[in-house]
Amino acid sequence: PIHRTPYEHKTVWKFLKTIPDLTFQLNDKHLKTLSKTVFSETWLKGSTVVANDGFYVILKGLARPQTNVYKNLIEGSDSPDSFIPQSFHSFIWSEEFKNSTLAEMYLPSYDSMLSKWSTFGTLEVIPQIESETQMFSVVTEDDCEILKIPAKGYAKIKEEKIKLENMQKLKLIRMCPYYEEWPTLSIYELIALLKWKKFPPGHVIVESGNIISFVGYINSGCCNIYRSIIGFVKLRSNKVKRSQKLVYMGKLKEKESFGEISVLLQVPFTCTIITKKEVEMAVIEDKDLFDA
Repeated sequence: PIHRTPYEHKTVWKFLKTIPDLTFQLNDKHLKTLSKTVFSETWLKGSTVVANDGFYVILKGLARPQTNVYKNLIEGSDSPDSFIPQSFHSFIWSEEFKNSTLAEMYLPSYDSMLSKWSTFGTLEVIPQIESETQMFSVVTEDDCEILKIPAKGYAKIKEEKIKLENMQKLKLIRMCPYYEEWPTLSIYELIALLKWKKFPPGHVIVESGNIISFVGYINSGCCNIYRSIIGFVKLRSNKVKRSQKLVYMGKLKEKESFGEISVLLQVPFTCTIITKKEVEMAVIEDKDLFDA
């Protein structure tokens, strides 16, 4: 990669954007960074390609899958083995299984081979101990040319992403009233609990009389604050009817927080908060706050 020109890096980047198994979980920015680390390898027929240290794309030739587990490209999905590329066929392959009566049912056929543009491997760095007991591998049926994306290259992307997110969260909390004088170490304890959430316009964040389930720090957008008022309406028959209505009291703007007292003291909100436009905020769930 170090010998490629900027134009060649751009060509590789465009190529990576055509691989569904990558674009499914990685955005353009990540793919552009990865494009500067990829390289191609040539494997002779009958070679075993162990893919514990990277993500592979077959450019030429056929390969037979040997493993029954495929790792997620990205940490944090619902299940560590939930993302199985459409082009990856998984099989259990061992000598005992090969000689068993079930072999004819499960051994890969020609149709189940990995061919051009098929993918296998992982972008997660696997610990050495786990790597020794769990191998993701294929055997080449032809002389193959295979593109490799090193897992360590993606690890650097993740580290940079976490660092940038933490800086963004730190800046957000620091700009909220009541947090300006907080020690940085104390804010970092909150950062570890924060999650990003988006709410559509007109969404009721919390109703008056209810205890909110999270503390919110508004990053973009705004919310209207309403107080529930009970009044009386005079009818045509000169009778009076009791009526409850929401009266606008103000708004919560960007770089403002809410919910701390309700969550920490478990007291009901005295007002109703409704989003005026789409709102993105960092939130700390009450269960995470109490478990911390």
